[in-house]
Amino acid sequence: MKDMKRYNPNTFNALHAATAYLLFWAMMFGVSMLFVPIMEHVSPGADLSPYLCLESVLIAAGLALVTAIMALAAKVNPVNGGGFLSRKGCGVEMLMAAVLIFGMAILFSPLAESFAETIEELRTLLRLPAGTEPSIEYGGWFLLYYLILIPVLPAIFEELLFRGVILKGFMQFGKMPAVILSALLFALAHGSYQQFIYQFLVGLVIGALVVETKNIVVGMAAHFANNFFASWSVLVYGFALGRNGEEIYVSIISIMTFLLGTVCLIAGLVYFVKRMFHSQKYPERARGDIAATFVVHDMVSGTLLEERPWYSCGALTEKHAEQRCYLAENNGRGKLNRKAGIFPAVLVLAIGLAAALFVAIGAFIGGV
Repeated sequence: MKDMKRYNPNTFNALHAATAYLLFWAMMFGVSMLFVPIMEHVSPGADLSPYLCLESVLIAAGLALVTAIMALAAKVNPVNGGGFLSRKGCGVEMLMAAVLIFGMAILFSPLAESFAETIEELRTLLRLPAGTEPSIEYGGWFLLYYLILIPVLPAIFEELLFRGVILKGFMQFGKMPAVILSALLFALAHGSYQQFIYQFLVGLVIGALVVETKNIVVGMAAHFANNFFASWSVLVYGFALGRNGEEIYVSIISIMTFLLGTVCLIAGLVYFVKRMFHSQKYPERARGDIAATFVVHDMVSGTLLEERPWYSCGALTEKHAEQRCYLAENNGRGKLNRKAGIFPAVLVLAIGLAAALFVAIGAFIGGV
């Protein structure tokens, strides 16, 4: 049997990915239907921090539900399935991914702001209604929202869906198409026309990191760093504004921030470029494998120590097992997770993209 007909059943396919994205928009519609009646009873000018916390929790629960539905339907683990592995000993990768994205967030934030200003100028020329900022007070709910909910919840649950299901599903078309397409869907999912370019770039980098390391937890660390910078910058600049000589404070903070961002970006790039060349030199490491010491008992020469990939060492198989078998039969797992047809996958994805564009256009017209 030819190798090209074999397919790893322990993964999502393109139809799973497209369906997950469509379910995501159905979930967002459901959350909005629950949230809108609540907001109608809020008095004008009231602090919206508690309601933003509630919205964040509802969206995180919805993301978890969509991921669980797809995992059960495809019988695939969104963390370890499809050749990916959440493994021990990846602390350096997580740290450097966070450093890289933190530096990128700092240095690319002016690009996002410039793009947003250009869009707002266009909206003004088109005489569209001005958007309104929510009323937020610096208190306990505000700190909960910006310091915990915003950095943590999306980093976990958005990564599980967009990299754990959607990116893996589109891998059937190849690594580069999967990274680009998942980043596009990730950017559109936020419904923010001002931040679209920046979120697309972040999605590209996080997707590339996950594909390179074969570890979705690395993507979670990078996502956390990006959201943490957004929260941290709001608090730091909010502290500086309103004080005597605020221009000096803002200038000093900006200079220190850009210097920190430059150092972080260079350090992250150096690490992952070096890692990429190392992976090319040692292909077994490119799959995310961990070399482990395997004890070989030889009756003649005695006990020998041999280095093998972790999945070939019996001592590690039970606890950190990853299904690596390949099936070609049309029954069971192989039939369930075989490569999806192009037409049904594209059709379902087109419906999901239509929903995303509808939301983006509505936000642009309404100024949301």
